[in-house]
Amino acid sequence: MRDNLIFRFMFAIIFIILLVMGAKFIWDLNKMTNRAGDNLIEKAQIITEQQKAIWEFMVRNQNKINYDTEGNFEYKHLSCSTTAMGVGAILASRTDYMIKPTNIECRNVLNMPDEFEIGGINWFKENQNEKEYWVSTDLDGKKVFRYMAPLWVEESCLECHGFPIGEVDMAGYPKEGWQLGEFAGAFSLTMPMDIYYEDIRQNLFSNAFFSLVLILLSVISIYFLMRKMVTNSLGKLEVAVAQIGEGDWDVKLGDIKAEGEIKRLVCHFENMTEQLADLYSNLESKVEERTIELEKANLVLKKHQADLEQMNLRLQETNAYKSEFLAIMSHELRTPLTSIMAFAELILYDPSLESEEEEHYLKEILLNSQNLLRLINNILDLAKIEASKDQLVLEVVDMADIISSVESVMLPLAKNKGLDFQIKIISDLPLTMADPEKIRRVVENLAGNAIKFTQEGGWIKIYMDWDKEADEILIEVSDNGIGIKEEQHRYIFEKFTQADSSASRKYGGSGLGLSLAKELIELHEGWIRVESSFGGGSTFIVGLPIKSID
Repeated sequence: MRDNLIFRFMFAIIFIILLVMGAKFIWDLNKMTNRAGDNLIEKAQIITEQQKAIWEFMVRNQNKINYDTEGNFEYKHLSCSTTAMGVGAILASRTDYMIKPTNIECRNVLNMPDEFEIGGINWFKENQNEKEYWVSTDLDGKKVFRYMAPLWVEESCLECHGFPIGEVDMAGYPKEGWQLGEFAGAFSLTMPMDIYYEDIRQNLFSNAFFSLVLILLSVISIYFLMRKMVTNSLGKLEVAVAQIGEGDWDVKLGDIKAEGEIKRLVCHFENMTEQLADLYSNLESKVEERTIELEKANLVLKKHQADLEQMNLRLQETNAYKSEFLAIMSHELRTPLTSIMAFAELILYDPSLESEEEEHYLKEILLNSQNLLRLINNILDLAKIEASKDQLVLEVVDMADIISSVESVMLPLAKNKGLDFQIKIISDLPLTMADPEKIRRVVENLAGNAIKFTQEGGWIKIYMDWDKEADEILIEVSDNGIGIKEEQHRYIFEKFTQADSSASRKYGGSGLGLSLAKELIELHEGWIRVESSFGGGSTFIVGLPIKSID
């Protein structure tokens, strides 16, 4: 029996070791293959980039090559493509590497593409964002790695390949009529793979030999250790367990001599035997106690379930009241308010209006109506966001257009208060996918706050930048107004919260603008933060992730 246990255990150990080693073998093979592939790609990239550098060097120095010191022109037949072919020929004569520029239609017959290169050229034409095309294949009975990198028409190419079509260039070839940015061909590189496969074979052989030695030593060591330290004690424990199974609870397991885990196993088994004897004598009473406890717990759960259902009904009723209130507010407040603003504007721009006092009152009516309308819109937007009903309407957005829209609204308000209003936008700002109306609301709320809390004679600045490293559009709204105390920074983005209650009384406002701005920018997966000190002005920075345009 003991020998059977040993051999079964040894069989399992050998199987596990073989399984692990086999998995490691497959893992190593895959890892070495991937590493070899990565090395090939990296080497190919370096060679093609070096060839491109030679190409560009020749382009930059054409005038030095073709003009003598007195300014006389003499074409030396050292164009970029000629140099690339020459370098490729020298490389092929000294190594097994081959590189050349190629295209479907080319001037030199030596540059004509083969089947692989035609496939690569078509791939680049269909996928203009791709930067490389490669494959491992057989060529003349040998494994090779073939790699292609695209070339695009640049300004320097047009002198020999641009318009007019058919005109003979300096090299004596008719121009093809290429345009800037078109596909101009590709560099094709062929690299031998023999050395990489040989490295993989040697590494696999070394790993296999080491694995076999490890398996042999492990099996021998475990076999002798098990016989000495495990099976003798387990045999005695087997006899004792059989006696307990026959109902003999008086077996003394402490007489079994063992060490380590076997000794602890014997002690635990002895304790378990005592507990089983006690359990048999008290089983019915314990079952009854557990049943009563479960019934009580079930009653508590049912009560909690009923409470939750009741609370859910109340929440549904509250939400219905809220939706009805918002609908009433939307129609009953915004519609007449819009009419008030329209009539105020009509009267304000009426030529018959002569009194400056009346004009002042009309402007106040119009300004406060606009503030009230903005407040109503903020409340409605926040309610939609909280109800998870506000969704982004994404479209291609030019952020400069949004800033211009904000400027058209805020510039008159700033001038009316005697503030200097400035906007700066970098020239290479990329397009992105966003909801233009919501982004406009964010910037408008920040600019409106800046105007509100800046004294006459102050300034407001809106600066828009592109963080290329984080791939974000940054919007900064700065002022030299009253500023915000540092301890109040973490509260100002909460609903119905302002930095100072005295500011609310003096400048007005509901504390919803910053909260809405934060909610709207977070819908775009962006962020907002503040940099400010009391009396030192404020800067609000918004980060908007750039989303690709499909």
